[in-house]
Amino acid sequence: MQTKVRNHFQFCKKKGLKFGYLIYIMYLCRQISRYDSNYLQVMKQPLVSVIVPNYNHARFLNERIDSILNQTYKKFEIIILDDKSTDSSIDIINQYRNNHHVSKVILNDHNSGSPFKQWAKGIEAAKGELIWIAESDDSALPIFLENLVIELVNNPKAALAFSHSIFMDTESRIIDRDLHTNSGNSIIRHDGKIFARKTMTKRCYIYNASMVVFHRTAYNKIEKSTYQQFKSCGDWAFWTAMCQQGDVIEVCNKFSKFRVNQEGATINASRTGNDWNEVSFILAYFIELLKLKGFNLILFRGKWTRDLQLSRVNDKQYLVNKYPMVFGGSKIDIFLYRLSEFLIRTFRGVI
Repeated sequence: MQTKVRNHFQFCKKKGLKFGYLIYIMYLCRQISRYDSNYLQVMKQPLVSVIVPNYNHARFLNERIDSILNQTYKKFEIIILDDKSTDSSIDIINQYRNNHHVSKVILNDHNSGSPFKQWAKGIEAAKGELIWIAESDDSALPIFLENLVIELVNNPKAALAFSHSIFMDTESRIIDRDLHTNSGNSIIRHDGKIFARKTMTKRCYIYNASMVVFHRTAYNKIEKSTYQQFKSCGDWAFWTAMCQQGDVIEVCNKFSKFRVNQEGATINASRTGNDWNEVSFILAYFIELLKLKGFNLILFRGKWTRDLQLSRVNDKQYLVNKYPMVFGGSKIDIFLYRLSEFLIRTFRGVI
């Protein structure tokens, strides 16, 4: 570009233009403005700490770690944690110890019993401004980090950015599934508190850690002990608390690859009846965290009262008695919730 500008300036001088310098400056400004603002912003290049918490995923580890090393965005460190695996995970981890991107390998002497305790340990060891928890059985397209880092750099008020996911089975075969309401190639900036109240209280819309990159500063503001005490639904509590810390950027492209298996954690736990004790505790926690009251609380209670009624839980009355603010809704509460959902579906994209 500099050569073009010099040539343009020399041309102005040869032609005897009196305002050569002015034209020179105008031309320079015009050329600079043509550069994509994303490119200029990403030149800041924040360090991303990629945390790989592993337990008995030797079968998928090579694909997972290689998908990180093949990212087009190169300013990252990898922290690999193993929670006392009983398979050949350690042998595979050792293959990457000397890679210059691998800053730490943390091997537990005893199994922690919770993947979320491993998250916390990895984040504590991280040096990066941005964090990516790359689950050990998942994968990603090479442009995953590049696209999410750009969004976080260009939106300094954002706490996190997430992409949509390609679903695959244990044999890496693609599954035709999409759990997101928004689609296409759009990028949506949500107010985090509204997103948490309207979306995360209905289900864990951010259903997989591997699809998210978040700010370390946002994580530092959340209460840490709550999500770590769970075995399966801690991510739901974690992401909802993170949404409270700033805007949420939804990249409606499938840049992450999510492996669905028999040991999957949060997805639809509330709908299948798995681990309703954790779900119930988290829902009660949401009322306090999100300060739900008035009509928002009525809709929340109506939704979960109906879901409990339709579930396969045996002792439903026990949960109603223990968590009346969650499951003690009236028929009117349920009706208002169903009406609101009907109106949302009807007028989505119209208003």
